[in-house]
Amino acid sequence: MLKGLARGIRDLDRAAFRAIFGLKWPPLTAVLRFFTLVGTAGFIWGSFAAAAFVFTGFRLPNLLIPWAAVAGSWTLAEGAKYFFDRARPFIWDTGIAPLVKTPSSSSFPSGHSATAAAGALTLSVVYPAFAPVLLLAGSLVVFSRVYLGVHFPVDVLAGVAIGVVTAILVLTVAGSLA
Repeated sequence: MLKGLARGIRDLDRAAFRAIFGLKWPPLTAVLRFFTLVGTAGFIWGSFAAAAFVFTGFRLPNLLIPWAAVAGSWTLAEGAKYFFDRARPFIWDTGIAPLVKTPSSSSFPSGHSATAAAGALTLSVVYPAFAPVLLLAGSLVVFSRVYLGVHFPVDVLAGVAIGVVTAILVLTVAGSLA
């Protein structure tokens, strides 16, 4: 029964990948390449936190909360890759030509998605006026990973879960210290 469920999830994951990867529109491709690039290792979130820190009065928690969540989520996601060692879509099917430089690490979970969720969520709490833009940017980083052919949908969902849990833990600890 569990094998059947796992097979069904795998087949759904692959079908969803093919549907998303099949959506090719050059203007969207350019936008998603940009978001995948700036999403690398949480660069966009760390940069936003640093700039906002400078422009909003040098409040140290406003810098450290997002940085801790992004660093923690990236560390968890990258560490988890060694346990799961899932082949990326272009390795599973050599007919898939990714639209960005191909990563060499395991596909599961997505580190970009983990840092996107952690960064967008913590920064949205710290700077609520920017929440819509931050959450949109996070969603674009996550979606870009499947669209560009380097992750399956389950990989990015797992990354988002890691990012959300890490963000909640960091925000909870920060709140208890305040």
